[in-house]
Amino acid sequence: MLCQPNRYFIKVKSPIIFSAALLLFGCQSSTPPEFGMVDWYIANGGGSSITLTIYDKVCGRNYYRFRVARLSETPISTCANEAGNAEIRFSRTAGYSVSANPVRHDVISSNQSLLVE
Repeated sequence: MLCQPNRYFIKVKSPIIFSAALLLFGCQSSTPPEFGMVDWYIANGGGSSITLTIYDKVCGRNYYRFRVARLSETPISTCANEAGNAEIRFSRTAGYSVSANPVRHDVISSNQSLLVE
């Protein structure tokens, strides 16, 4: 005797799939940020590459494992606040204790470099 799907599940399955699809499409935003984007740089002044977790405080976006090679500068673009600056918080992602790796909050202007060592 083959197991047949529950009739209740068949009736409920299509509304659940439709709701999930609607929810996923609702998460996509096609509207640009209110104050535009700001381009800036992260500079690594240390002797080894670093990996950062960056949080854009204006748009609420996370940039996980943002890698910056040693003695180099990497461009990044984040949402601008009403003054045209980027507001971020960041910390290193690996190899450091909590006390040796504080979360830093910074405001960066366009084309400015943030030095991380």
